[in-house]
Amino acid sequence: MTGFWARVLDIRIVDGPVLIAVYAVAVVFLLAIVVRRPAVRWVRPVAIAFGAGAVCGVLLTVLVQNVLDVFNTPMSVETRIWIAAVFATMSAAVASAVVSHGWRRIVSLIAVPVFALTTAIGINADFGIDKTLGDFLDIETLPALDLSALPPHSTNPDGPLVDSWTPPADMPDEALVGTVEIPTPASDFDARDAVVYLPPAAQVANAPALPVVVYMGGQPGSPAVDDVGQVLDEFTEQTDGLAPIVVSVDQLGGDGSNNPLCIDGYQGNAATYVNDDVVSFIRSTFNVMPGPAAWSIAGFSNGGGCAIRFGALHPDVWGSVIDISGELGPSLGSEQDTIDEGFGGDADAYRAQLPLTILDSRTYPSSKIAIFTVGQFDGRYVRASQEIYEAAEAAGMTAYRFVSPGTGHEAATIQFGFAEAFDVLFPVWGLSPADPALPAPE
Repeated sequence: MTGFWARVLDIRIVDGPVLIAVYAVAVVFLLAIVVRRPAVRWVRPVAIAFGAGAVCGVLLTVLVQNVLDVFNTPMSVETRIWIAAVFATMSAAVASAVVSHGWRRIVSLIAVPVFALTTAIGINADFGIDKTLGDFLDIETLPALDLSALPPHSTNPDGPLVDSWTPPADMPDEALVGTVEIPTPASDFDARDAVVYLPPAAQVANAPALPVVVYMGGQPGSPAVDDVGQVLDEFTEQTDGLAPIVVSVDQLGGDGSNNPLCIDGYQGNAATYVNDDVVSFIRSTFNVMPGPAAWSIAGFSNGGGCAIRFGALHPDVWGSVIDISGELGPSLGSEQDTIDEGFGGDADAYRAQLPLTILDSRTYPSSKIAIFTVGQFDGRYVRASQEIYEAAEAAGMTAYRFVSPGTGHEAATIQFGFAEAFDVLFPVWGLSPADPALPAPE
């Protein structure tokens, strides 16, 4: 991909001048339609179309969210407003095209896709998941990581790394982000390339062994480290470049619209991919600390439910869990639909994969850390995080729960979750001094 097109695809669309420009264009088209000399022949059909469109948009959000629960995730107030607005404005534009002539008819017709695109970008900005045009179009622009350029593996001095680490003068100022293809000899899972975040300390000669975070995003979605990387960039400014290596992996497979439920057998062997193939690749490729204490499994939404399940099932691999707005269990819609389609009608197999079932049947040492975070307005995920937090604590884990004020199922909640989690885990990993102000488990 040429540098020009890469720069185009890297344009941010969740904030900044491009987003403002898109909104401004939509407003101009709306004004071109409605600012004219009033006439009953025009005002009546356009006003009726606008009102009817708004009502249809509201009814659609109720049907999709409250009746059918199509997306199995909360719909924010902002998203509901966007949907009502796009139905209202598109209906008004169509009505205006019917009753107008000349340039106003042309403008009205062009306004229909303009309003539709503006709404899509506005809803995306509300959730904040697809940060760039490339993300929005599902076109990868990150370079492949040059694994041959990584420093050789090494061991750390005894004691917390923060006590012995002195950053070299030639240490890069910024993290290195790139894609890697993870082999799948154990799972044969159809995973897309992972995205890796290498903090500054991982890029120098004689780099120290660092903790590792394996991160899984929501569904639909694709591997990305934008949100966790933004948080870690702030931490590295205080830790002289020390931070975990983050590997964002594809637990969904295919084009990202799949939902293999993080189990083996349905839409591939997602569980084996994450817990075997990914783990083996990281150990052999990156200079990471050995032992579960330095290994964290993290996820958001679909990925959050997978994270607590994997962490509970494999405490020998994952010493900590970061569950951000995680699902209460595998889900393809209703519980019965999930059992029938995902588990071949085997209700016992379904229940065995529920985090609550796993946690209720096991006991963990207090060194096992589970961190649950959720947005204040994150619908059913608020209850889910509370239930699983209580179960993790009852099972012996050192559990924390944090609620992000004023946010929902969105990028701001992800960033909040990682910030709170790293406040807990950096001292545990020896990347920062212990913080006496850190809140005790809730």
